[in-house]
Amino acid sequence: MGRGTYLPAESIGEDGLLAVNCFTFSSSIADHLSSASLVISHAGSGSIFETLRLGKPLIVVVNEDLMDNHQSELAEELADRKHLYCAHPQSLHQVIAGTDLKSLLPYQPGDATPVAKLINRFLGFPDD
Repeated sequence: MGRGTYLPAESIGEDGLLAVNCFTFSSSIADHLSSASLVISHAGSGSIFETLRLGKPLIVVVNEDLMDNHQSELAEELADRKHLYCAHPQSLHQVIAGTDLKSLLPYQPGDATPVAKLINRFLGFPDD
């Protein structure tokens, strides 16, 4: 929803199977993510990894107005690895319609310990 003035209405589908919730800001998004069956979010790295760690299916919408387009790089890489779906504002409807949530692969976070140890060694800190 960004910084615009448009606020979409929350809704429940006619059959009661689809509830759409939206908000501009939440101090703790974890509760919203935990109860979601599908998350549609901007493509910020924090939102992406928090959602993937919870094992929730995710569609990210890339902000095309960013200068270095880092959102696009991350989103497209994770989409290529089948961890999420990547959309742009003009293609979101088609991505939702073509989504097969069962085709997504669980995200397994990497282990940064070897990199941290290498950096510590380089900086002269003792190994633990």
